[in-house]
Amino acid sequence: MFMSILPTGGFVGAQMAGLCAAVSSAIAYASGLDGARIEVSQDRGVIYLDGSAPSLRALEAAVSVARDIAGNSVCNRIEPAY
Repeated sequence: MFMSILPTGGFVGAQMAGLCAAVSSAIAYASGLDGARIEVSQDRGVIYLDGSAPSLRALEAAVSVARDIAGNSVCNRIEPAY
């Protein structure tokens, strides 16, 4: 007999909301992201990063922080502000 390894019901949504909050907090407190304006959201199992970063290095740092927490389910839509 096969069993699903994914939780059923609203748990997946709550789990994604928690993951989204963790990514948002980590980006807010990460060094090197001063001046970045990044919003973190989630939809259907994907974490989205939207906004702007003051440099390419800051943009890459934000994506790296998010991927360290959420894995490869991160979609980068941050624009460099230069």
